[in-house]
Amino acid sequence: MIGFEVCRHIAVTVCIVLASSQSPILSEFESFHVSDEWILEEVGEIGTKLGYLSPGTANRTSIVIDSADLPHIAFQNVETGEINYAHRDLTGNWSIETVVSASTKGSFVSLALDSNDRPVLCYFNLTIPGLSCAFWDILGWRYEVVDASRYSGAYVSLALDTQDRVHLAYEGNDNDLKYAWWDGSSWNTTVLRTRAEGSVIWVSMDLDSGDSPHIAVTSFLPERGLWYYKWNQTRWDKEAVDPSTRPGAIFSMAVDASDLPHLVYGDTWEQIPRYAYNDGTSWQFRHIGFEAKSLVGSFTLDSNESPHVAYEDYDNWDLRYSFLDRGSWKKEIVDSEGLVGFEPSIALDSNDNPSISYLDLTDWVLMYATKKKEIDANIDIDPDTLNLNSRGKWITCYIELPLRYGPRDINASTILLNDALMPELDPKYGFVESEDSYIVDHDGDGILERMVKFDRSEVQELLSPGESVSLTITGRLFDGTKFEGTDEIRVVDPPQLFSWKYREENPGISREVDFLFPEALYESTPFFHLNPLCLR
Repeated sequence: MIGFEVCRHIAVTVCIVLASSQSPILSEFESFHVSDEWILEEVGEIGTKLGYLSPGTANRTSIVIDSADLPHIAFQNVETGEINYAHRDLTGNWSIETVVSASTKGSFVSLALDSNDRPVLCYFNLTIPGLSCAFWDILGWRYEVVDASRYSGAYVSLALDTQDRVHLAYEGNDNDLKYAWWDGSSWNTTVLRTRAEGSVIWVSMDLDSGDSPHIAVTSFLPERGLWYYKWNQTRWDKEAVDPSTRPGAIFSMAVDASDLPHLVYGDTWEQIPRYAYNDGTSWQFRHIGFEAKSLVGSFTLDSNESPHVAYEDYDNWDLRYSFLDRGSWKKEIVDSEGLVGFEPSIALDSNDNPSISYLDLTDWVLMYATKKKEIDANIDIDPDTLNLNSRGKWITCYIELPLRYGPRDINASTILLNDALMPELDPKYGFVESEDSYIVDHDGDGILERMVKFDRSEVQELLSPGESVSLTITGRLFDGTKFEGTDEIRVVDPPQLFSWKYREENPGISREVDFLFPEALYESTPFFHLNPLCLR
């Protein structure tokens, strides 16, 4: 049978679903919501009511960030039981495809990407029923049954080793803890913990630098609490992490660069998430915070091995995010619009910027949240050499963004040159009003740029002569993302020249002659001032 859900989580979710079914809340499908610190994006629909194996964590989402810092999300249609896969391309567009059909049905999906960014989805197959995996290759999706034991596969946790081989920890058909892995030719399955030791409630797994599995599990009596298993190359070591806890969900487990385990889990008694880690000698524990009640969430480590946690606040139906910064927890509300934050999954990009997938049960959509960040822009200032004595009208700037963004994403009203000057945005000018004028490919590299112009006299007032003078352009995209870029130009201030005219009268010749000379000579020679033909 399928392991027990967290009771309070189920009860409260049921109440919400019943209320929603009696008074459905409808809204138009929007692309973005922008909060103070987060960009919230609707990815795809998840059905309009909870169906089989709902409510609860069977409807989990699973997010992974690829080598280009693009998100990939596996999620379930909570009404039909379909498992879908969504990924975002370099242009910012989402593609969604159904991996497990409504006729097959699946739950407890877990997603990973191999070394070539190809997705692997493992899930509890409700038709067999048992544990299955789907692999994407050039021919499409390929499916394999890992464990056909009836009701095996709940709470599946997936990791790929350095050779892209699949490792899985999950609940078996008799509430036992099972581990399966692909050795290159066949699946190998073993039972780590039987029901006699304690029925499995939740499972999470990670691999260390030597591809050895580390598994955390919460269980009921007789061995109640949080337990940890580690493969030491010859046998499984078993350790009690927190036998005093009232068993709850394990948000996630991660192994650090020293091959030491970290995990976040819920305590059903205190109803708050706890962070536990092994420092090499013993287990250390921290409360994440008491301001929000939460039993379900997701956790990962950043490049400095600091924890980042996404979790649902089921008192307020908010999505929350916390991270440990120099010994103290920083906490933020990511989304609070309606019934949100369900089944969150968190991942970090190459710059440790967090992304979170979760369910919105007000609008019945899969949501994607990412922390606002700053991107680098390629800036080209024209002219390359600026004469401070020039009487020209404009300084032109071309802004080119990274490939996943486009020039139409730029909010021109936020652009500043050297944090001081705004571009000309009066629509009386054609280069402001006409997109054909300001969306261009100035450098001919096939990537469009946003062109803006600045008043030349105002720019010149900011600059001093120099062979390499930096001009910095900053601004925001319409979704709130900051961008910045710098170009270096040459600034010159040549001496101002004056004209002296005189008429030459010779036999057969009558002509007017122009002489140009520097300002210093004009100022130091009274003759030029007195000569009526001298024009400044």
